[in-house]
Amino acid sequence: MDTAVAGHVFDLQRFCTNDGPGVRTTFFLKGCPLRCAWCSNPESQIFRPQLMFHEQLCKGCGRCAAVCPSGAVRSDGPQLFFQREQCANCGACVAACAYDARVLAGRELTVDEGVQFARQDWHYYMHSNGGITCSGGEALAQPEFLRALFARMHDELGYHTCLDTTAHASWETLESALSVTDLILLDIKHMDSDRHKSMTGVGNTLILENAKALGKLHFPVLIRVPLIPRFNDTPDNVRQLGEFLEDCRFCDVELMPYHMFGSSKYTALGRHYANIQGKPDVHGTVAALKKFGLHVTVHGTS
Repeated sequence: MDTAVAGHVFDLQRFCTNDGPGVRTTFFLKGCPLRCAWCSNPESQIFRPQLMFHEQLCKGCGRCAAVCPSGAVRSDGPQLFFQREQCANCGACVAACAYDARVLAGRELTVDEGVQFARQDWHYYMHSNGGITCSGGEALAQPEFLRALFARMHDELGYHTCLDTTAHASWETLESALSVTDLILLDIKHMDSDRHKSMTGVGNTLILENAKALGKLHFPVLIRVPLIPRFNDTPDNVRQLGEFLEDCRFCDVELMPYHMFGSSKYTALGRHYANIQGKPDVHGTVAALKKFGLHVTVHGTS
């Protein structure tokens, strides 16, 4: 096993309690084949580092303009102008900014560095039945790094490992990670492939096929459903979802109601946020899924 293998991450978070059982350290990996309209981590979608500019924090000091090698930031008297199309995402302005107005989302991380980061909280994992989670983005988009990191955490250190995934990858890629994975958090966003593609950019065939394969293996899986108003909270879709999960013999479902917490990130990336109006039918969805014998929880509630 090559522990020097490197991956690309955009965040590392300690003391997480919503990414699997117990207290966990979550690695957020760069790159995703989906483009979900409601994505709360748009900085996760592409592999390369991206500059996030939080204009409301900028004090106009001009330090960024003085160090920018590509001329993407220029000053005109007391005003600063940022031309994102010229930005090379080099991070020079980030190092110069004293106000955290500029952040570079994405960096390289080796397995050794990841292990060193996680080990500082090993006692929390042991006392809470917690461990390590790889999320994204889509962690399966970096399969070599995922397997190497989990192998070290799982086999050598004995940590519980959890994969948070869209399952939009080949079965061979997913299967190769199973031996070093204890639990999968699997997103299912819609049962109709065309509707799925309309809001995520890809169909759902691969996702559902992988879900069926995991069901046949009786692999520990928690199904997660980002509940989006007028998209997947409709009675027909919820019924189809319940039937599918019943056929796969999955028992546990977590609903994640739509929120707008990531909207400011789109502004920081110079992107448009697709504000989805309304609230999802949480109570109706819970009641409908429970009729299929599923244990249903709602994210963020006890």
